[in-house]
Amino acid sequence: LVECALRNVNLIIEPPAVKRGQHVVLRCMYDLDGAPLYSAKFYRGQLEFYRYTPGEFPNTKVFPFPGIHVDVSSSNATQVLLRNVGFGLSGNFSCEVTADAPLFSTATAVDTMQVV
Repeated sequence: LVECALRNVNLIIEPPAVKRGQHVVLRCMYDLDGAPLYSAKFYRGQLEFYRYTPGEFPNTKVFPFPGIHVDVSSSNATQVLLRNVGFGLSGNFSCEVTADAPLFSTATAVDTMQVV
């Protein structure tokens, strides 16, 4: 039995303090250790707002969330670009990465954004 580990999941918000009305990039860094990606999901608090699933068509899905404006053309399996952020988006964001079969291992990383 060969096991692969999902390692080093990190979420980096650039910039961590962003001016209202500006854009911000959420970068989800991870090491699948050779396993294929099943999905990468991005959350604000407990609510999912973006999903990248390479095995599906279309491979990106955006879920409605008040104040979140995803630039789909600039978003992918490792990053999401949010346009025109507002004060209500200050708080915790997370990315959840799942490796594909046979293990379907999942790991999550959290970072905080401050809108000023």
